Amino acid sequence: MRTGMMVWMGVVLLLGAAAPGAMAGPPEANVRQAYRMLLAEADKNKDGKLSMAECTPIFKTAQMAQQKCGFWDVNKDGTITEEEYVQQVARITSKKR
Repeated sequence: MRTGMMVWMGVVLLLGAAAPGAMAGPPEANVRQAYRMLLAEADKNKDGKLSMAECTPIFKTAQMAQQKCGFWDVNKDGTITEEEYVQQVARITSKKR
């Protein structure tokens, strides 16, 4: 299994997205830990954020990477920060209520 896929699966489990019937979003500490897990695998230059180039190998195609990574890059500056990640998880989980 590709490392990227393993990271994303770990993130889903850590966030509790796999828990059926969960109404509230995951605790912020879990979201931040999930982001740090992604960084540990994908942040090649160790600057504490994910660039589009670092995010791309996680996905099968460049087009899919652009779409998925672009979602997390809230301010569209080409990087995904921890705050953007936390913000988007909160946005996603609030829609599921």
